[in-house]
Amino acid sequence: MNLLKPAEDRGYPAEYLISRIRGKRASLISDWTPLVFGGAPFEYSESSLQRGFVTELSPGGVWRDLMKEYRWVYLRMNSELREIFKPFFLHLELRTIFICLRNIKGGKTGDTRDVLSASLLSEDIKKVLTGHGDILSAVRGIEKRFLTLSDAFAGIADVCEREGLKGFERELTVRYLVTTVRSGPDPLVKNFFVRIIDSRNIISLYKYIRLGPKTVPAFIPCGSVGENMFLRIIERKDIAEVGRLAGTKNAGPGQLNVEIALYRKMTAFLRKAGRDPLGIGPVLDYLWRISLEAMNLSILYYGRDLERETVKGELVH
Repeated sequence: MNLLKPAEDRGYPAEYLISRIRGKRASLISDWTPLVFGGAPFEYSESSLQRGFVTELSPGGVWRDLMKEYRWVYLRMNSELREIFKPFFLHLELRTIFICLRNIKGGKTGDTRDVLSASLLSEDIKKVLTGHGDILSAVRGIEKRFLTLSDAFAGIADVCEREGLKGFERELTVRYLVTTVRSGPDPLVKNFFVRIIDSRNIISLYKYIRLGPKTVPAFIPCGSVGENMFLRIIERKDIAEVGRLAGTKNAGPGQLNVEIALYRKMTAFLRKAGRDPLGIGPVLDYLWRISLEAMNLSILYYGRDLERETVKGELVH
């Protein structure tokens, strides 16, 4: 069963899409200073800076435009490229699934249909998310569909029953990441997902050391950070080692922003991959960059009343 929307193979060669993406990539924001310090970042859509994919600077508007841009890339891929990037697109659609499940839980079925209008999920999955009035029936439907990918998804609906929707979201995400890496995708795509697993492990370590919860975080396998190192950092509560893994240098505990450091580390990795004229790097680099642009614009929107230097420090580029 294909969990993503089937699309016609229009016969575009990969070089055609990569050429179009290079042009689009040049239109993305490279200098955020005018938007941070210009006084009215939410006038972005009317400014001369608007050459990219975002047309409405609001949380909902940015997300819809991002999904439309993902869709634009997806529909212009040939069948070979689409197969390579299927793990990436399904991973980003996990967020769509979770939003819809929260809407079901809250009785907001109208919002669910609006969210799915821009989604790349298959019609079968969309029916699961719109055809159930209770959360447990919906998550059982999701489990059934994901079992077509791997037996590793068996029992995730039971997690929702025991731990609630938050536990289900965590478990589905972790099992998807591990299953994807173990399935042996394209080397660059695999490296991308290995780094996502590393990021989740490193953030768990940081939160455990800084916040001191009683429960030791669970280790996610298949990353480049081994379990022995993970447990050693927990035992020693070595915040400096966490910073090193995240890619920061000379940052004290109070200065360490692990999530931003990890975003920047991934950006540097994909930017390098994006310079490869022969591979799929430019496509993955563009998909990552538009997600960062959407995230940064959302930060500008929510941080419009905050001190400007604080907002600038939260942006990733």
